[in-house]
Amino acid sequence: MDPVMVDAHLDLAYNARILGRDLSLPLERLKEVDPHPETPLVTLESLREARVGVAFATLFVDPREGGLEDWQEEVYAQLALYEAWEAKGWVRILRQGRDLELHLARYPEDRILGLVLLLEGAHALPAPEALAPLRQRGLRLLSLTWATRNAYAGGNAEEAPLTGWGRALLREMEDLGMALDLSHLAEEAAFQALEVFSGPVCATHANARALVPSPRHLSDQLLEALGKRDGVLGLVPYNAFLDPSWKRGDPRLPLEAFFRHKAHAEAILGPRGVGLGTDWDGGFGLEAVPLGLERHRDLWVLGDAAFLGENWLRWLRSWF
Repeated sequence: MDPVMVDAHLDLAYNARILGRDLSLPLERLKEVDPHPETPLVTLESLREARVGVAFATLFVDPREGGLEDWQEEVYAQLALYEAWEAKGWVRILRQGRDLELHLARYPEDRILGLVLLLEGAHALPAPEALAPLRQRGLRLLSLTWATRNAYAGGNAEEAPLTGWGRALLREMEDLGMALDLSHLAEEAAFQALEVFSGPVCATHANARALVPSPRHLSDQLLEALGKRDGVLGLVPYNAFLDPSWKRGDPRLPLEAFFRHKAHAEAILGPRGVGLGTDWDGGFGLEAVPLGLERHRDLWVLGDAAFLGENWLRWLRSWF
């Protein structure tokens, strides 16, 4: 079987619902109809042509807009969209380990994308027990926050510790067999979460803070802690996450900027602990990614089969 790519972070439903992109279109056609034609990087077809066999697909709401009822409604609407895509035969939602293995066996023949569902930020959860209905419908990963502070923990833009409710939510995740995504979590809260939570951990989309000094990324100490838990880091090929001096409107960076982060992360986590988490079309597009990367099929130049997929598959199989 040819190697498959795993992308550990894609905001597919957000792009379809909030940005109004028809992800069933070929990428070239989407660019023609999008009001920002240089931005789109992802459609279901572009993932298929690139042999992206598994994607961690988010349920995401922007907590800076609306309130709890709005967030809850949107999370369930995005979940329903993934379920509708599955009913059409466009994707397969991977709800348990058996689903993953059956999917990987069938993928070489049908090239249908497998989705692992990730709730990016717990802002839409009114209480820890609100997680169970989402788990029943296939949710497998959760990040406690997205940038801003919430009832559970501080985020990278509003730093604060893990709260009592955050501890309760982590216990609920353990009971439900879910994994913790450290992305966007304030560092103090992340270390506290690692003490409390004994389940599987990862960081689906973050880079090295040592190279881009920002709370959005993982310090070497947090990378070491992730490695001790056999977690995987998903690197983001986004210029602002690769070079702290890059700003929107600047020329695109060379691929060497990405390879610096890859080398740094692998020096700490080892080559088995680093993978891909593009976050493509998650607030940026073609104009903000390194030169040579135009769509997912171009990502094969970034590493070997382990980096591009096998590391994430091994991590999933360890607990899924």
